[in-house]
Amino acid sequence: MSATPPSSILQTPISVLLGGDADVGACSFARVELQPGIDLTVWEGDLAQPITFDVHDDWHRINFSCALAGRSQFSTLDQQRNEAHQLDGGMSCVSFTPDVRGQASYRGRISSLHVSMDPAMLEGLLPDAPAQLHRRLGEGRFYRQNAAAAEMSATAQAMTQAMQRARMRGDTALAGASRMWMLGQAFVMASLAIEAGFGDERASADLSLEEMRKLRRARDLLLADLTQAPTIAMLAAETGLPVMKVKRGFRQLFDDSVYGLFQRERMIEARRRLVADMPVMLVASDLGYTNASHFAAAFRKQFGIAPSDLKRRK
Repeated sequence: MSATPPSSILQTPISVLLGGDADVGACSFARVELQPGIDLTVWEGDLAQPITFDVHDDWHRINFSCALAGRSQFSTLDQQRNEAHQLDGGMSCVSFTPDVRGQASYRGRISSLHVSMDPAMLEGLLPDAPAQLHRRLGEGRFYRQNAAAAEMSATAQAMTQAMQRARMRGDTALAGASRMWMLGQAFVMASLAIEAGFGDERASADLSLEEMRKLRRARDLLLADLTQAPTIAMLAAETGLPVMKVKRGFRQLFDDSVYGLFQRERMIEARRRLVADMPVMLVASDLGYTNASHFAAAFRKQFGIAPSDLKRRK
């Protein structure tokens, strides 16, 4: 596909867009079929101006996506059901939009990874998938977005870098052990996305609907100000839950401790700001750190890379 001005509108079926390596303006797609029914796509680029596509999803795949950088927006062009979604760096989503037509736009430094899977293959691999996922697939269309946990971001980053190295050595098909490793990571990506999007059902046997509602309220309060976390006692008082129920409930519902979740989301926000080219010292200060070395240590613990190294890689 030839380069086009940023203002151009491209009438593009998904099967054509992702049918192989392609260039769109300052962006490049790289796709590889890991096995029949499972494909991996990496999209990278640096956009001085936004680009927009009119797209038609004729691929009929479930997509597990992780945005490492940049911003994407998608709005459906459907008279019966209009929707608009935005996916920023540091976010993930699970989507299924067969035959949907819409408009997608992208801006900034784009880096995203997508694992696309045939729904029948997913059902064969995961017959005991969350009932909510089966229900949404039965509805024929859904989009579920979440913050990308540290493990998912690290997995997506490693897969993207592996694809980059493979392309540099001319191994565009990922031969041998490289393909096996990548397939394994694709399963990790999909499982993490399913867990993030539909994992609440694990707690339903032990938590009432009212308790889950209060715990989600506690999470919202916890993350309202990422410069300083409220105490667990404060969260308990605000939600009417016992302190021990808050502690145990966070692990049941969100698979993390109260302060573990706070720190993870704090570092995800830090990464988003660094990718947006904010100075390291300013990001540290804005997120409540008075000591830059403490911020750098926390960031490295979360992502395995120093903030300054992340900025140099841009």
